Amino acid sequence: MLRTLAAVAAAIALPALAAWPEKPIKMLIGYAPGGSTDVVARLISPKLGEKLGQPIVIENKPGGAGDFAAELMLQSPPDGYTLMMTTVAVHAINPGLMKQRFDPINDFTPMALVCSYPMIMIGSPQSTFKTPAELKALAASQPTFYSSSGVGSPGHLSGELLVKALGNPNITHVPYKGGAPSVMAIMSGEAQVNFATLPAVVPQIRGGKVRAIALASKERNPAVPDVPTMAEAGIPDFDVGTWSGIIGPKGVPADIVKKVNDAVADVVNDPVIRKRLLEEGAEIRLMSAAEFGQFMRTENQRWVKVVKDAGITPQ
Repeated sequence: MLRTLAAVAAAIALPALAAWPEKPIKMLIGYAPGGSTDVVARLISPKLGEKLGQPIVIENKPGGAGDFAAELMLQSPPDGYTLMMTTVAVHAINPGLMKQRFDPINDFTPMALVCSYPMIMIGSPQSTFKTPAELKALAASQPTFYSSSGVGSPGHLSGELLVKALGNPNITHVPYKGGAPSVMAIMSGEAQVNFATLPAVVPQIRGGKVRAIALASKERNPAVPDVPTMAEAGIPDFDVGTWSGIIGPKGVPADIVKKVNDAVADVVNDPVIRKRLLEEGAEIRLMSAAEFGQFMRTENQRWVKVVKDAGITPQ
């Protein structure tokens, strides 16, 4: 009898699962509009919605370097209708900096990695430093501030690593509620230096609204070919980047995961979308959902150690 009931239940459930999605899909972003995660999500979401057959509705929920949006998503059922465009901060950097109210790996369903991008050191147009060494000299002569998209963000980690690499000069961290507000602080002169994700600031760099100082990567990026790496600017072994990927709550059915992963691959391989991503400084990083899950674990192990070795105090 129980087996018969189970079979009937499965037969009822299968058509419903096969029909997914039957309504719009909510995509949470843990940062303010205008940051790289938001830029990438809004770039791919129209085509992604076309591929899946339902619109993707973007909702920005900034706070806790992405943790707030993750907490909201985890309150939703694992039915594929509430997803999140996540970053390295939630799963790898934040665990070393703060106490989280969820397991950064096991409480989520990895679905699709979209792309990665390096951090770039930018300066305020109101300041004159052109190298990290000149920034150190500036900090010795006047109060100096670095802005970030929030405590635990890649920009925060990059700033702390820079301060330590320069011998702990008087450069104070000022967290903002998102990447765009933290860049606005550089444009206005509220802060003098910032590590931003490259896609978030390419337009401002090209428009002269911020000054590109150096890339926190091993190689130069074709989107800003004249910008040196941090190693070229005098600070070796400074490689900090982030990535954007789609996750759901733990337990999203494998069929839905595959549909999302396949759709993301199709969208990112679209010549127009691919060209836009590369022009913004992104690097295409497609992999299976299982590979993405392993990638998240590797990133967690890597960055928790970096935070610990750098002596950055958990907050």
